[in-house]
Amino acid sequence: MPGNVKVRLMTKLIVALVITIPLALGWFFGGFSGQSVSEKTVQKEKCAFTARPREFNHDLYYTGQLIDAHVHMPVSSSIVATVAKRLGSIEFNLSIFNNALTRDYFICLFEGEGISQNVGLFLTTRFSFWQELRTIKKFQKEYPGRVSPFFMPAPLGFLRVSPDDFRKTLDKNPGLFRGIGELKIFDGTSLDNPHYSELYKIANDYNLIIMMHPHFDDKEIVKNILKQYPKVTFLFHGGDRLNVSVEQNDSDKFIAEIMKDYDNVYYSLSTAQIHGSKREHISRLPEKEEIWDNIRANFDSDMSALVKKWKPLIEKYPGRFMWETDRQRPQWIFDEDFGHFIEEIARAFIGKLDPSVQEKFAYKNAEKLLKAQ
Repeated sequence: MPGNVKVRLMTKLIVALVITIPLALGWFFGGFSGQSVSEKTVQKEKCAFTARPREFNHDLYYTGQLIDAHVHMPVSSSIVATVAKRLGSIEFNLSIFNNALTRDYFICLFEGEGISQNVGLFLTTRFSFWQELRTIKKFQKEYPGRVSPFFMPAPLGFLRVSPDDFRKTLDKNPGLFRGIGELKIFDGTSLDNPHYSELYKIANDYNLIIMMHPHFDDKEIVKNILKQYPKVTFLFHGGDRLNVSVEQNDSDKFIAEIMKDYDNVYYSLSTAQIHGSKREHISRLPEKEEIWDNIRANFDSDMSALVKKWKPLIEKYPGRFMWETDRQRPQWIFDEDFGHFIEEIARAFIGKLDPSVQEKFAYKNAEKLLKAQ
């Protein structure tokens, strides 16, 4: 065996051991409860949606109902969150349910922003799947209809729940999951890898939505997948080019081409594109104040660019676009003050769409999509 192949194999083995051993020990000794999810109640009067002073001046502003079509749910295990950080990428810096970020707080936060429902992406591993299931069932019992759970596979193959185990879970819990995803590539494979291919089959068999994050260069692979599964509903976000500036990112062209040929493709657009991230934040997590300062400095120009890029396409396919926040990390992304900031940006964008499209984009398209499953 060549030396460089041995080095790559040894590196993969070391990474697997570093990640898997703590997970396995936590599972074996019952230490997977992580930080307990507090049962404390939230003052309900604070949850009501009320108009608040706005940060910016808006000539057009949407004030109606919202559905968030893409939220990365905090994980239910501190061990999973801790081990994920060892991977070294900010992509794996996970928010976590704990004594402050509880289920009650989570629902209250969204109610206060006028969000009636969200698509919740629950990250699963073969060690922690049972714990995510428990959290999902508690949400369904305590807040029925407020969170539509999606099964999100772990980013690396050796951590994933097997397709057979997922099928067994679906059989034991009919109607619990509404979809699968986010499906995105982190391990150097492709969107048609064997594991994902099994998940497409499951979506076809159980009438589940596939939530996928393709990149521009995945176009031909995506088209082949769509041809194989014409009865599966695909909800995309992303479609961006890798390693290019925002100005060079032509995800709208990718989506326009796909939507023209495939009626089973929908798209959730994140106004997070103007949530203040800079290129330097690709490799490090920003502080909240950095994001605020950057939004305030560039709000008008960034909003104009977002409207110019997406408004024509949304109005061309008014029944196939929906709003999302893509909330996931860091933990302060779920702070109340920043949540209201996100809400204001969304409502400002929606207000600039044609009035006949605003409610469809804000919540009706997502509502219709979820009811169909």
